Amino acid sequence: MSSVKDFNTFYAKELKELLIPQETERQKVKKLGTIGFVLLGVAILIFIVAAATHNGVAGLLGFIVIIPALIFLVLFGTTKKSFSEKFKETIVRKIIHFIDPSLTYSPHLSISKADYLNSGLFVEQPDRYSGDDYIEGTHEKTFFCFSELHTERKVSSGKSSHWETIFRGLFFIADFNKNFSGRTYVWSERNPQINFLTKLFSSFAWNLEKVRLESVEFEKRFIVYSSDQVEARYILTPSFMERIVRLQQLMGEGTSLSFVDTNIHVAVPIKDELFEPAIFSANDYNRLGDFYNTINIVFDIIDELKLNQRLWNKE
Repeated sequence: MSSVKDFNTFYAKELKELLIPQETERQKVKKLGTIGFVLLGVAILIFIVAAATHNGVAGLLGFIVIIPALIFLVLFGTTKKSFSEKFKETIVRKIIHFIDPSLTYSPHLSISKADYLNSGLFVEQPDRYSGDDYIEGTHEKTFFCFSELHTERKVSSGKSSHWETIFRGLFFIADFNKNFSGRTYVWSERNPQINFLTKLFSSFAWNLEKVRLESVEFEKRFIVYSSDQVEARYILTPSFMERIVRLQQLMGEGTSLSFVDTNIHVAVPIKDELFEPAIFSANDYNRLGDFYNTINIVFDIIDELKLNQRLWNKE
């Protein structure tokens, strides 16, 4: 895995030059968006004035202004998508291969919905499922894959409805080198999706039982349910619980894990889109450094949990 110092050199020698034509394209996209949003704001303001003063002429003017606003915004959306695709192929793919040339990057793919549901980390079926920037590879002995995911539920109230996020962030799967006979879930106590009723429902619906563990620090941060109490304690040894605590400190309080089939699943909530280029600000060293750090998160997970040490053997 490349060091930060190496990345500085890589940026200066290879990425900086590649960013020049990308920056020219970004400025064009930004201009379309700026014009579109300004015109939309003006149109909304005119409509507000027209409604308050019952001025038909002002209302007509609002319609005249909103038409070009919508045209510019449609052009903005189209060119933004094209710019993002080119940026990922030119810049993001190069960063990924700099970190590890053997990694496979598929910007339009994501962790499958089946794998997401099989992880059991989120108990409700999403009404809307999307994701991108799928990466897979092997770090020493451990096969892994991850992508950005955004899952949502549709909430209806009377005749109106809106979308609420279930999970948004990095979803990671790695080979744990053990065939689990049961299912063990390590949910963050601060996960807003896992409230008391959800936990209660899960225990009845999935034949799960709460696992009591001896680590006070671990129990402050996580709540553990498993279909196999003995196996859960076999997995969650004192030293492994310490590593999970350190992982949460590294990744954030919402981090949750599950152990299902032969895999470990890790969900790391992240609000920002992981590998999308900036449009209204420059894609400079700091922005690309964020991409570099995001990719290295998966190596941190594998190393922090010592998955390459093969502490367990597959039966």
